[in-house]
Amino acid sequence: MSEISTLEISTTSSGTSRYCACGTKIIRRTSWTDLNPGRRFDACDKNWNSKSGVHYFEGVDNETCPRGKQVVPDLLRRLRAMEEEGRAKEEQLRAVEAKKKEL
Repeated sequence: MSEISTLEISTTSSGTSRYCACGTKIIRRTSWTDLNPGRRFDACDKNWNSKSGVHYFEGVDNETCPRGKQVVPDLLRRLRAMEEEGRAKEEQLRAVEAKKKEL
C-alpha cells in the first residue's frame, strides 16, 4: 500500500476531504476485478486516465487471500446471473399480467 503522489487535506463543515496534488478529490472505491475482489482503495478520479502514475492511489485493505480470489469472482458471476434471471421473470410476469387485462 503506497502513496504515489502528494495529498492535500482540507476541512469543511461537512467533514474532511482529501485531494490529489492535481486538485481532484480522492474517492474511496471498491475493486471487483478477479485479482482484487472486494478490495477497497483511495484514488484520484483522474488516476483512471493516466498511465504516468502521478495521481494519488493507495490501497486501504490488505491483498485478498488466494481462496477469496477463487471464491468471490464466482459468487459475483452467480449473483449477476440470478439478478438477470429475476429481471427476466419480472418481465414475463408483466407480459402475462398485460395479457390477462386484455381478456
